[in-house]
Parts: sequence; C-alpha cells; structure tokens
Amino acid sequence: MSPPLLRVVVSPDCAGCRTAWARARAVRLARPSYPVEVLDVADRPLPAGVVGTPTYLLGEHVVCLGNPDLPDLLRLLDTAVGPDQDE
Repeated sequence: MSPPLLRVVVSPDCAGCRTAWARARAVRLARPSYPVEVLDVADRPLPAGVVGTPTYLLGEHVVCLGNPDLPDLLRLLDTAVGPDQDE
C-alpha cells in the first residue's frame, strides 16, 4: 500500500510558510519514499477544507493548521504508512 500524499499548502504572504517549506524538505530527507507536495496558492484557490496557510493535508484530510514540530509530523506520517517503511 502506498502512503497518502502529504500536501503542504503555502502562500507568499504567510509568515509561517518559510517554516512549512523547511518542514517539507525535512520530511523528504527523513522519509524519502513518502510523497510530499508543496502547494503554493498564490495563483490558485485554496483546496477544499483549507482555511489558511500553512496547512498540512494527508490525502484529502487536514491534519494540521500551522506548523507541527518535525518529530510530531514524522510520527503522524509513520502512523499513516505503518511501521518500518523508511527505517
């Protein structure tokens, strides 16, 4: 079973979005097999269920408004994927 897509929704005028970009890069390094997409909404509408930026979606579900700590985010992803996927 492939892991659900982690989408990190950002915008140019967002104070916390620089951290969101860094979190996305850190997830890619820590869990290289996990699909991660940064979605810049500068020129497009917010996805369904998203009310602001940064927002983290796992599949189609909002899992975090604002930036989670990296260890918490990795635990969330590991739970979604199952044990021992990238360790």
